[in-house]
Amino acid sequence: MSRRVSAPEELQRLRQRVREVEASLRDAETEEARILAELAKVDEQAGYYDSLAGEMKRDLQPPSLSGMIRSLRW
Repeated sequence: MSRRVSAPEELQRLRQRVREVEASLRDAETEEARILAELAKVDEQAGYYDSLAGEMKRDLQPPSLSGMIRSLRW
């Protein structure tokens, strides 16, 4: 048989549960802020490496025929 819980005990239990939920929510918000900051860094790095890859492709491409002809003109 279950024990009957008085109203003040139930209120105390619910208040404790509210505090636990609020603490969990704060933790989740802190983690969300950390993850968003990390994502911003990753986006920045991805943009940098994309532009770097494009520059490297331009630098490493063999010269075109028209470019070679222009370089031979004096």
